[in-house]
Amino acid sequence: MGVKIRERKPGQWWVFVNHKGNRIAKFAGSLETAEAAREFIEKQIAFGQYEPPKREKQPTVETKPTLFEYWQRFHRVYLEASCRESTRERYEGNFKNYILPRFGEIPLDGISRASVKEFISDLRGLRREDGTPKLARDTIGNIIKEFCSLFSHAVEEEVLQANPMLRLPRLFKQAPVRHEEIDPLTFEEVPIFLQAAREMDEKKRYKDSPECYPLFLAAIHTGMRSGELAGLQWGDIDWRKNLICVRRAIKKGKVLPTKTGKVHRIDLSEILKVELEALRRRRREEYLATGKPEIPLWIFPNSDGGILDMQNMKNRRFYRCLEKAKLRRIRFHDLRHTFASLLIQNGESLAYVKEQMGHSSIRVTVDVYGHLIPGANRQAVCRLPGIKSATPVQPRQKETGEASE
Repeated sequence: MGVKIRERKPGQWWVFVNHKGNRIAKFAGSLETAEAAREFIEKQIAFGQYEPPKREKQPTVETKPTLFEYWQRFHRVYLEASCRESTRERYEGNFKNYILPRFGEIPLDGISRASVKEFISDLRGLRREDGTPKLARDTIGNIIKEFCSLFSHAVEEEVLQANPMLRLPRLFKQAPVRHEEIDPLTFEEVPIFLQAAREMDEKKRYKDSPECYPLFLAAIHTGMRSGELAGLQWGDIDWRKNLICVRRAIKKGKVLPTKTGKVHRIDLSEILKVELEALRRRRREEYLATGKPEIPLWIFPNSDGGILDMQNMKNRRFYRCLEKAKLRRIRFHDLRHTFASLLIQNGESLAYVKEQMGHSSIRVTVDVYGHLIPGANRQAVCRLPGIKSATPVQPRQKETGEASE
């Protein structure tokens, strides 16, 4: 303990103080200054007046959470509170399969724009065993959009200063566009399929299963999704205006809003109306015979009157109905495509099809069904003029109504 002076380099003197466990070193300069400082400090120590200078606290560096840590918060605060189950499941799948394996252990502020660009490039390069691209452009777009949403949430909570994911769609514009392959039944195949369904109901081979003919007819005449059909109630039918109101959908036994979150109305065909009225009469007779005063709310319930398991219906009735009709194996969802394709082939506008299908935008309708418009493209090119154009283009009229010269 005490005060010492020392020359570290020629002409550079330092003062070293060791007092009550406090050690400091100060540069004094010349020998004379160092000796004067030593004498001054020794006097302070002797009279109990010495106080070691307070050390400046080093600023603490705030550590950012890793992407995995923040994902858990994002999931709890945003996804569980604000998103539908289907949206939440899509987020969970994309983060689990693509985002977290790549960035999960990296702090949020360590994820650079350059690393994100490399990530998008790698997504475009994913290939199946046959060499075809694994991810379509829309799928990559969803992954990037959901990743960007997490960063926007972090910026909003002031965890980050900026979002490195903004304005990146141009990086995957060259990815392949791949829509689901649709395989609707043709106009000639629909009666064959429905007849097979009616015959299966008449034989009553599946006593614990509801009738399948009314359900399949409703799928073809409304274009409703399987979950929407399972969620259809008798109160959703306006018998006077001949409308069906699609208000809910069933997924994994849970009652959820429709895919777009909106109620939409579908025109009720006369054939389907007659069949549903007959179904309601039969069900009332069956329930009255067993002493039950009321029929179930659901139009297509299970054998106990509860929510129908559509996956079980598909496996036990739908695919066997296709086999009985000697038709190719298609998905149940292709009955929805059958509805749209038959409307288009009958000359209905895409705007009408969009409203009946409940699409959020007519762009969806055009992307999926635009190619089904019969002869639309050829009619357009046939109107182009040639050398012997029979109908020359008429000049535009002036605003005054006089013909232009």
